[in-house]
Amino acid sequence: MISVQEVILDFDMTAPEPFTILRSTGEFVSGGFESSTTSIQIWGPVQQASNKEIQMLPEADRVGSIRAFWSRVPVYLTRGTAPAPATHEEVPDGAVPGSSFMLSAAPPGGVGNFYVNGLFQVPNGADYTLTGVAIATTVPVPDKATLLFTWPITVNAQDAASDIIVYGGEQFRVLQRYFDPGSQYWKCLGTRMSAA
Repeated sequence: MISVQEVILDFDMTAPEPFTILRSTGEFVSGGFESSTTSIQIWGPVQQASNKEIQMLPEADRVGSIRAFWSRVPVYLTRGTAPAPATHEEVPDGAVPGSSFMLSAAPPGGVGNFYVNGLFQVPNGADYTLTGVAIATTVPVPDKATLLFTWPITVNAQDAASDIIVYGGEQFRVLQRYFDPGSQYWKCLGTRMSAA
């Protein structure tokens, strides 16, 4: 069996140059918010996204070409406020195994996507019910399960982006992110925004 973790670390499989994650962080200082950007240099595979991966992304989010970036370091989705569409994601709080989980905020319109171990759960009582910030599953979630809840938001990609990837002199906004708990790697899809 092929270990994806070993492939990601294999220099024969990595891109000819590293990609850089620009992560915006900040803190409140003297009553005001001061933001800063941290650069994280990553060696890993970079490839053109497949047609199947591109079809999974909302067409309105696709600014330019889509690339897939593989990393052992977490990559975060873009989030913030209007005008560009994107996705917010969080890991629901709750005891695992369990059947009751909480979000930090209610998704707009009470609509979102819930995943258990990467598998999409059907809403409205089939697999789970969302009431405000509470998620109730119809079947208890197994121990050590990976949970993820996402919902669409709008962002200002230039000012409120959490992570932007720079590769080959171009900037990419992160549109989608996947995590494999077994091999401990992240794969993200980014759309080309502009030249770096």
